[in-house]
Amino acid sequence: MKQLHKRIGQHVRRFPRHFTKYLYERDTIFATIWVFIFIVVLGSIPLNLSVLNPLKLALKDFDISDISYSDLDKNAEYNLDSNVVIINIGHADREGLSLLIDKTASCNPKVIGLDVVFEGPHEDPYKDSLIRETIAAHKNLVITNRIDWDDAKDPLKGQYFSDVTTHKGYANLVGDSKTERNSIRLFSAFEKINGTVHNSFPAALVKEYDEKAFHKLERRHKPVDVINYSRHTNQYRIVEGDSLLLGIIEPGYIKDKIALLGYISNDPNDIEDKVFTPMNEKFVGKSIPDMNGIVVHANIISMILEDNYVNKLPSWANWLIAIFLCWLHMSFFIRYYLENHIWFHLVAKLAQVFSIILFSYLAIALFDWFNIKLDMKYSLVVIILAVDVIYFYEAFAVWMHKKYHYHTVFHQKHH
Repeated sequence: MKQLHKRIGQHVRRFPRHFTKYLYERDTIFATIWVFIFIVVLGSIPLNLSVLNPLKLALKDFDISDISYSDLDKNAEYNLDSNVVIINIGHADREGLSLLIDKTASCNPKVIGLDVVFEGPHEDPYKDSLIRETIAAHKNLVITNRIDWDDAKDPLKGQYFSDVTTHKGYANLVGDSKTERNSIRLFSAFEKINGTVHNSFPAALVKEYDEKAFHKLERRHKPVDVINYSRHTNQYRIVEGDSLLLGIIEPGYIKDKIALLGYISNDPNDIEDKVFTPMNEKFVGKSIPDMNGIVVHANIISMILEDNYVNKLPSWANWLIAIFLCWLHMSFFIRYYLENHIWFHLVAKLAQVFSIILFSYLAIALFDWFNIKLDMKYSLVVIILAVDVIYFYEAFAVWMHKKYHYHTVFHQKHH
């Protein structure tokens, strides 16, 4: 037993040398560079292989951090948001919306948000006059408009009554478009258009509700922020518009809160005004949108008010991590390739699987526990490519050695 214990101890002490023995060899450094050259070359080739379509569709819009929401139930400890009440407008027309806004205002919320875009005049001018007067009358009402980036001259549009109020914000969600329905993971709090900074719908509401939280959002100076989803639809106070109009709802339920008027679908198969989010139960191959737009806005508001931001590592940091991991794995692979080639393929594949699982887990854990978003896709790709690149690099290095006496660890047959 003593000898076995000593033998295990020796192997443990020697284990770091498996990674470091060839770490500073010129071949290791150059082979690492080759991996990134391969990434650039492969990325520039326009491949359109139909055989890959099923895989492409299954992994479309996949992000490793989605597992934190769908499987680990990230932010499960959050209760109902006491700052926000969502009022379901259903399919109310302009007259109905006018009545709902007036009724909501009578409950004395601190701010009201109307997530409806009026794109033009109604066939009944009377209904237009009603909603126009209502919007103009309530100074704590924030309405929505939209940004059309295809229109360079006048990108802000889609709000027929925008001339009667200055309290408005764009409702665009980053990643949501008519052509592609991607998961909504990011939001843009501010957009500069023709020299003027415009607030998003959530930012405009927070500005009226909590100036301190709004200024903190401004000081982040982020072109986009990761949305830290804290609540499903049922974790917000939902008031049916009809119940409010009938006086069933106590005014204190809405008093001093952010009252969001928007469409909520009670039928899971009703996907009107719904988008994909990381909270979707299916984090791979999503098929049914899971969250109404007004609830996405509510989650953004909750994140801002609770100072519950996600800190996303910049791209250069993700690339540095990928370079370091590639260098470390390349040293390890070259060591087995040269000295224990009979075990090379088995060890390399096991190391790749272990590394992918380990670093994926670390990325998920950082996001789940500390709200730090680490993009591991570069690192996982280089770990997968490293083994195959060794063969290409060996052929090149041996050719260079024979032709130009290039010094390389591959110049002798080790297998």
